[in-house]
Amino acid sequence: MKSAGYTMVELVVTLVIIGIVAAVAIPRFAARDTFESRGFYDRATATVRYAQKLAIAQRRVVFVCVNSPAVGDISVAYAAGCASQLTDTSGVALKVSAPAGVTLAPTTNVSFMSGLGQVAAQVTITVTSSVPGDPARVIVVENETGYVHN
Repeated sequence: MKSAGYTMVELVVTLVIIGIVAAVAIPRFAARDTFESRGFYDRATATVRYAQKLAIAQRRVVFVCVNSPAVGDISVAYAAGCASQLTDTSGVALKVSAPAGVTLAPTTNVSFMSGLGQVAAQVTITVTSSVPGDPARVIVVENETGYVHN
């Protein structure tokens, strides 16, 4: 009678394959830098879009300040320079701070004009990460419409 079960070779091969997969996958999930960089980019894009919608809804000029009031910040205010930042409905300042290793360029103020939410000239904000393999990303604000996209 033949007994059912696994041979020693099958068991060793299975353990080797699991070990290889674990060695490749675990560091990828443990390293949060790439995820934090992408999360910052998504929050920054959403903040710029919110500022454009706020300018349209309130029919007034709204400023988005890149690298202001501190380096690595994107903040929203009614005045250039963003010294007095706007808050969202929960009272939290409309500001996104970059995680370590992420930089923004150029240092600029984007002003969404009242009514239509347009900007005077197209603006491109570049988000660069020092994490290996993490690509540079851009936030583009179109001048004719104020449309914010990647």
